[in-house]
Amino acid sequence: MVEVYPACESREISDEFLALLEEGWNTAFEMLKGVGVGEIAGLEVVEITLLDDDEMARLHGEFLADATTTDVITFEHGELLIGVEVAARQAEVFGSRVDREIALYGIHGMLHLAGFDDRSAADAKEMAERQEEVLVACFPVTL
Repeated sequence: MVEVYPACESREISDEFLALLEEGWNTAFEMLKGVGVGEIAGLEVVEITLLDDDEMARLHGEFLADATTTDVITFEHGELLIGVEVAARQAEVFGSRVDREIALYGIHGMLHLAGFDDRSAADAKEMAERQEEVLVACFPVTL
């Protein structure tokens, strides 16, 4: 099960969008959990918190010694932190929607929990392809 916590002030997160995120991320969670690989296989719950830049930078500094903001932080125990302001900036860069970026970041974090990594160019390419596959499968509504 995926639980979503909107803790950002910079972007209004509608109840409709939260419901869409929960439904899509729950589908992704069950799909990736069913593969039986990585930490995700043993998790009952994934908690996803949507945060602004200041809080993302603070937590990134506290846990990863890098006090800059970032898109997603994944903890092995099943907690994901998503930067909504980063999503807004990246949506502009990629010509996509903020909602799509946020959904993608949750999938990205769950893929890390399923054992995927993006440290090398080849791994990043494979992970990006998987992200898109999972996004299309779990979010049938155009984001």
